[in-house]
Amino acid sequence: MKKKYELLYVLNGTLTEEALGEQMTRVQAVVEAAGEIEEVFVWGRRKLAYEIQDLREGYYVIIHFHAEPDQPQNIERLLRITDFVLRYLITVSENDFMPSVKQLTEKEIDELSVDDPEELVEQLIIESAQAEVSEEESAESVEENVEEASEEVEAVETANADEDAEQTSAERTAE
Repeated sequence: MKKKYELLYVLNGTLTEEALGEQMTRVQAVVEAAGEIEEVFVWGRRKLAYEIQDLREGYYVIIHFHAEPDQPQNIERLLRITDFVLRYLITVSENDFMPSVKQLTEKEIDELSVDDPEELVEQLIIESAQAEVSEEESAESVEENVEEASEEVEAVETANADEDAEQTSAERTAE
């Protein structure tokens, strides 16, 4: 029975576009030989968290594929001996694959008029969170629910403190 897998690999980020394309084709051929590719996401050049082989930049690619349970070992063996793959990780996807990230066009980025990429990410997170809040449950009702819950917690804590005080005084009387 085939399972869903996700392969994330990092290539040398200093290579030309032609060389990167050739290496990505090679990795895809290895995966296709072992299973069936569903999607390929190219994240592109990104700064590495730490230097790998004196490189500070990597080219990230994710491949979603279906394969028999013994095939990822074969893929890992082949990736391990290839010089152009800096790092790789194959994981089993229990549920759906990782949701694809919306690719923004240059026009959309200009419309957002954000200079700092971190600010852009924060803005997109806020927009997606706002979209998740249903129309009938507004921010005010959420605040009211939080207040009610905190009042209930305080009432329970007060009741527990009173019971503890009564038990302590009863124990002292018994002595």
